[in-house]
Amino acid sequence: MRQRSIAGAFALTTLLATAAQAGPLVTLQPGEAASEDVFVYEFAVPGAFGIATAARATNLDSATLGALTPLPAVPFGNFLGSSNTTPLIGAGGETRAHDTRTLIRFDLAGLALASGSIAKATLGLFAVPGLPPFDDPTAARPVTTELREVTSAWGETTVTWETQPSVSDVVGTFVQTGVNQFVTFDVTGLVKDWLDDPSGNLGVRLSQPDILASDAGRPIASLYLSSTAADPSLRPFLAIETVPEPATSALLGAGVGMIAWKTRRRRTA
Repeated sequence: MRQRSIAGAFALTTLLATAAQAGPLVTLQPGEAASEDVFVYEFAVPGAFGIATAARATNLDSATLGALTPLPAVPFGNFLGSSNTTPLIGAGGETRAHDTRTLIRFDLAGLALASGSIAKATLGLFAVPGLPPFDDPTAARPVTTELREVTSAWGETTVTWETQPSVSDVVGTFVQTGVNQFVTFDVTGLVKDWLDDPSGNLGVRLSQPDILASDAGRPIASLYLSSTAADPSLRPFLAIETVPEPATSALLGAGVGMIAWKTRRRRTA
């Protein structure tokens, strides 16, 4: 009986110690109406995919594309993407490129959080199978996606490849080896900075630095679900892990200490 009590005490001690190390998890995963996410596309051929103007000068946000008549053949507004393909598309240089970059920003204004309360922040996008002319990343041919902080203003329904904002140096990377999985980035430092200076929150940009080709010779790229995804759990998210309030930490710490003291007494007995 005494052994069971000691084992149980140690289990509860571990549980309380773990609880003392983590606070509430705050997750932002907005739908289209409350989101800011879009990808810009370097493709200069008018009429491609049913878009009358070249994608370099056309916004690929779902609201913008939805206003076109007729609607584009590909529902680009449902996706975000990153690729780097220029030499693989063939003759025509820039006019035949299929380079893409994703811009995304989460509104932190409604969060009652201070930077000092942030333990970790993670940005996640759900990777899905690509569309022609792209092939998907694999373990044999992985894709590295780079994340940069955006440093100038942009508008979700107005930004294009030609008007995309300036960005910082690389602040995070993710090596993608497949699809139907989340691509994630540690953005703890960025979120802390944005909470300290909300005016600096201009979002981030995802891009692919390398030009990669599949065995079939097609470009490999990353395609992600946007905030229009039918399944809310697969939309882009920002998960913020917080540290517990000081009072909570003290209370849990006292509980851990009391249990440890009682455990030592039982061992002595």
